[in-house]
Amino acid sequence: MPYLFLLPDWPLNLEESITEAARRMEEAGLSFGHGTDNAWDEAAWLVLHALGLPVDEQADLALSLDETDAEAARRLVDERILTRKPAAYLTGTTWFAGLPFETAEGVIVPRSHLAGFILDEGQPWIDSSKVLRILDLCTGSGCIAIAAAKAFPSAQVDATDIDPLALELARRNVARHDLDERVRIIDADLYPAEARGYDLILSNPPYVPSKELADLPEEYRHEPDRAFDGGNDGLDLVHKIIDGAADRLEPHGALVMEVGHSWPTLQDSRLELPFMWLETDVEDSGVFLLYRQDLK
Repeated sequence: MPYLFLLPDWPLNLEESITEAARRMEEAGLSFGHGTDNAWDEAAWLVLHALGLPVDEQADLALSLDETDAEAARRLVDERILTRKPAAYLTGTTWFAGLPFETAEGVIVPRSHLAGFILDEGQPWIDSSKVLRILDLCTGSGCIAIAAAKAFPSAQVDATDIDPLALELARRNVARHDLDERVRIIDADLYPAEARGYDLILSNPPYVPSKELADLPEEYRHEPDRAFDGGNDGLDLVHKIIDGAADRLEPHGALVMEVGHSWPTLQDSRLELPFMWLETDVEDSGVFLLYRQDLK
């Protein structure tokens, strides 16, 4: 099969290779959002990975590529275009909150608008010094739990999921970050049995209405439906989490959750709750905060 991603004649440097890859990816109409939001960044990620170069460090764009290097880059970019698989599945790794995470098909790719809240240590909404116990619901790869453990170094973190593949991957990521003593991965349907006394509950649960799953870009459909499907209005698990939070939080505790574009539906359905919608770098990211006193 001929290459889709055609490079100019040799000699070739890294910048030219990335530029050509980005152009082809844009022409192919790929959808981004699994660690990058544009063709150039994703092309750089793929080309650097193909060359065995670190993706999280400043690259020498003038670096010359030989034919073997260029062929490796071509093959990986072609696979991205032809399969429409997220780049994270092709490389086996991605980044969340500045941290590397192993990825695997069958588990949602690490990403969440909660990253900014975590990196800011919850400020100005919470007192980070009081955060000693954290619960992450629907943990998937474990990225939110692990990032929270890094941001709140005095905290013990529990993270739950019911999917065996996700639980296995999350445990590998916990070990990768040497957090086995502080992050506990639990097989549980949302709240662990008898779990109480959390200072912070975090969650990025499924929140896409079932009828909208078929309209997701092809890249997203390579991920498991169960990671997106929130039921008829997208809020089945969201309501369960909200309803169970107060009994699990300390008096000063808070629930912080991402509900994406389902936020207007949630707000209209729970008029009794004073949702505080947090600003992120993405419009309508749907991240809210509720204090325990609000939930009671």
